[in-house]
Amino acid sequence: MVCDLILHNANILTLDPAQPRARAVAMSHGRILAIGDDPEILGYRTARTSVLDLGGATVLPGFDDAHCHPLGLGLSLEWVDVSPVAAPTLERLLDEIRKAAQELPPDRWLLARGYDDTRLDVQRHPTRWELDRVTGNRPTIVIRTCGHMLVANSAALARAGITRETPDPEGGRIVRDETGEPTGLLQERAQELVRRLVPEPTVRDLEQALRRAGDRFLALGITSVTEAGISRPEELLAYQNLHQRGELPVRARIMLLIDHLLEPAERLGLRSGFGDAWLRIGPFKLFQDGAGGARTAAMSIAYPEEPDNYGLAYYTQDQLDEAFRRVARLGAQAAAHAIGDRAIEMVLTAYERALQAHPIHDHRWRIEHCGMLRPDLLERMARLGVVAVPQPAFGYYLGDAYRRNFSEEWLALAYPTRAWLERGIAVAFSSDAPVISPDPWVGIRAAVLRQTLTGEPFGPEQRVTVLEAIRLYTAGGAYASFEEHQRGRITPGFLADLLVVDRDPLAIDPEELPTLRTLLTVVDGRIAWKAADAVF
Repeated sequence: MVCDLILHNANILTLDPAQPRARAVAMSHGRILAIGDDPEILGYRTARTSVLDLGGATVLPGFDDAHCHPLGLGLSLEWVDVSPVAAPTLERLLDEIRKAAQELPPDRWLLARGYDDTRLDVQRHPTRWELDRVTGNRPTIVIRTCGHMLVANSAALARAGITRETPDPEGGRIVRDETGEPTGLLQERAQELVRRLVPEPTVRDLEQALRRAGDRFLALGITSVTEAGISRPEELLAYQNLHQRGELPVRARIMLLIDHLLEPAERLGLRSGFGDAWLRIGPFKLFQDGAGGARTAAMSIAYPEEPDNYGLAYYTQDQLDEAFRRVARLGAQAAAHAIGDRAIEMVLTAYERALQAHPIHDHRWRIEHCGMLRPDLLERMARLGVVAVPQPAFGYYLGDAYRRNFSEEWLALAYPTRAWLERGIAVAFSSDAPVISPDPWVGIRAAVLRQTLTGEPFGPEQRVTVLEAIRLYTAGGAYASFEEHQRGRITPGFLADLLVVDRDPLAIDPEELPTLRTLLTVVDGRIAWKAADAVF
């Protein structure tokens, strides 16, 4: 067998209990051929083998972001950045939007993303009237970092026909001032009243977005992702086009949104798992609630100072039951966005009823985010064999908002990684990018330290070790996608997806983990990304 690539003089963390460390790895035809010490592995070298001396750098399995939005990330990189780093004040936010409005063609919608009201100097959302000052008659939407609410200016509201008489849609809320006038803030499903008017990106736009997102992923050592929900055939076509041309930058699993794509899948008999090692259909997914930081996650208790606000549940129990019965009848994998404990409870009830009606061996049904738990819900998850797919960096980037919205008792079981592991519940780490940064090392640090951006504790009882966190960002995602026998470890026969960093993450202060530099990313046994200053 021809050996295509050898990495040697390295510190290889294999994540394989049978051989946790090695000094060299050989790859052939996209797979790991062998691992061992330098003399042994260099013995596989031929005239056609590329050989890299890593000078002691550390090699890990490629990261797997088990829940993110590559299309959304790639598209948003072309939008106005109003994240807390780019726009920490309301005036700076408005100034960024003003500049963009002056540069865009007159008929173009202005799209901005990333603001966080809890981190703005004014500690509130912008209003339609403030946006009007800098956008005029150009329709504009500014999406909150979580993606579960946006602020629209008056021109956008007018195009959507939203007035003080417009009723709240089911599962959404049009926020109004004390006189009943819409402020421009649209929560959850109310966003669709405006979003559906924004021109849809073309297939070519979507392909370019995937390339932009792929560049970002590869630079971070991410070699596999799960697209956490598509609703349009054009989105799947963009993935397929790149795959057919051999241009997919990273491996992708695609979630299909139940509301839009379950019916055609039922007609076709299309199930989870269809595809290959590069592109594969994943779970069928729906959204059951909003976000904890935005106070729209469906909770069993009211939010502080808002006695009538228990968050928003998208579906009734009967609707959930029917949706997941159909998924089970199809024999497919299921996933649900659920952050609040009330939403999680409703999803678990629907899962249990569906799987009783149509049993699936080794179903690995998932709860995406799975934020605010109770002991009884943890026991139900363990009994049902449900996979948790959280974003550990939520506690870092959004944790201070959670601390305002939830008591210490609730935070003790917020995204509770240690509690999941102790109960044998499978966990796959992810980022939910572009909601937050896709950088896995930020998520790993957050899981290890359990601190917010300001250094406040965020359920410190749920800390894990660095090695545990790395496993959940690699092997965890592989397991959630039924691929634990070919991804997530550096072992012979597994896919040759690797990253190289400048230091050993197990030998540094966890606070320094985000300072690790990716030097090289290998996908399918080929160098897919290399740092400009890498000397090998």
